[in-house]
Amino acid sequence: MTKTRIFSLAFAALVLAACGGGEPATETAQPPAAPAPQAPADAPAATYDGPPAEITITPVGNEMRYEQTEFTVAPGQTVHLTLNNTATNPAMSHNVVVLALGADPNAVGQAALSAAGTGYIPQDMADRIVAHTPMSAPGQTVEVTFTAPQQAGDYPYICTFPGHYVTMRGTMRVAQAPA
Repeated sequence: MTKTRIFSLAFAALVLAACGGGEPATETAQPPAAPAPQAPADAPAATYDGPPAEITITPVGNEMRYEQTEFTVAPGQTVHLTLNNTATNPAMSHNVVVLALGADPNAVGQAALSAAGTGYIPQDMADRIVAHTPMSAPGQTVEVTFTAPQQAGDYPYICTFPGHYVTMRGTMRVAQAPA
């Protein structure tokens, strides 16, 4: 559902941009008779043929901060994300929740406050979440494997343990590899 929604929104944005006036043409602009460069939601996504991205994230000691606040992957790349919770304070349970493009980290973090039963993953906001690790207690390592979105952009990630989202933030950048 998330990929379908992202592709639908991207397609709609491209159609609207093509109809708007005064905007300079971009390198992805097509002649009027050509189809839009984004594949329709029901078309298979382009596959990434390189190796998976191996990403490890750790907290900064017992602080509510990630040591790694940015990483870059290619569209459609398999991402194996590991959270190594090196904290020692029992109050420092953590996870990594990668949000959809345009999702509001504050809204997801606030909704997570009442989602203890689902590991602080707000089920009513599933369409705003690309992927997430399970919650990890201090000293635990958790992981998740997912496919990076096809749409390039900056995807925020946060910890949804109560209150941590305010300072535990980072960015997963989805960008084409340089030619």
